[in-house]
Amino acid sequence: MAMTFKKILFPTDFSANADRALEHAVHLADPADAELIVQHVVSDYFERHSHWATLFDIHELQKRMDGYVVSRVLPAFAKNPAVRVRQVISKGKPAEEISALAEKELVDVVVMGSAKGVVTNDVIRRTLRPVFATSMKGGSHPLEVKRILVATDFSEHSKKVVRYAFDLKKAFNATLYLLYVVETPRALEFGVRQGAFFQTIEKMRKWANDQLVNLTPDEYVNDATVIRIVDEGGASDRIADVAGELGADLTIVGTHGYEGLRRHFLGGTTDDLLTKIDSPLLAVKL
Repeated sequence: MAMTFKKILFPTDFSANADRALEHAVHLADPADAELIVQHVVSDYFERHSHWATLFDIHELQKRMDGYVVSRVLPAFAKNPAVRVRQVISKGKPAEEISALAEKELVDVVVMGSAKGVVTNDVIRRTLRPVFATSMKGGSHPLEVKRILVATDFSEHSKKVVRYAFDLKKAFNATLYLLYVVETPRALEFGVRQGAFFQTIEKMRKWANDQLVNLTPDEYVNDATVIRIVDEGGASDRIADVAGELGADLTIVGTHGYEGLRRHFLGGTTDDLLTKIDSPLLAVKL
């Protein structure tokens, strides 16, 4: 069984990176009742070069969009003919237009390529909708989600992300790894290596593990497919490293407010995760 969504926004720039995101969108869409909104954003080129903004140019752009849908999107959904496909061409800055359409349509998820993380990071900060970003490094096949990693900072709002992760675990019948990173300053890390702070770190690890147990729903407390991990170091580095070590097929993180992960989530940044992590990243607004 797989997690499915009824309304998906798929922004595309017609690149191979976008095609990789399309593969995930196919898998995430409810085969019986889903709508895929294919969006292409045109920059402000026409505004700066008004003599190019002719009906011919608009017609050519629409032809390209039509051709992409016919040649790439519809064949990708050949086994799910009930999925409805709608096209939207927007003019403006990509992140702003993608976020605006996501909010207007109240989509269940935005599925997009990571590129260098810049546009994706901006979308994550702006929208209230979950954002599924593919990895720059490729990652696992979209049909094989067996290991899910969710990182938490134990904030009250982060419980929403953990609940979301357990819903995905159930839907995918996957093993779920709960991760908390103890962020230790370099000086403290040095002290730990020297043994001076050994007892302190051990107490912190025990406290963190207890918190992870408390976050686990009762029916999963003794479930062997729910694994709790406490790690130390820089949050974004350790999240990426643990995801790689586990061979995670999906990594879930939470975002706080407009600034997204940049300032608030575990000291890491969306940019770091998108460029370092091998698995797709699902960002959920808290």
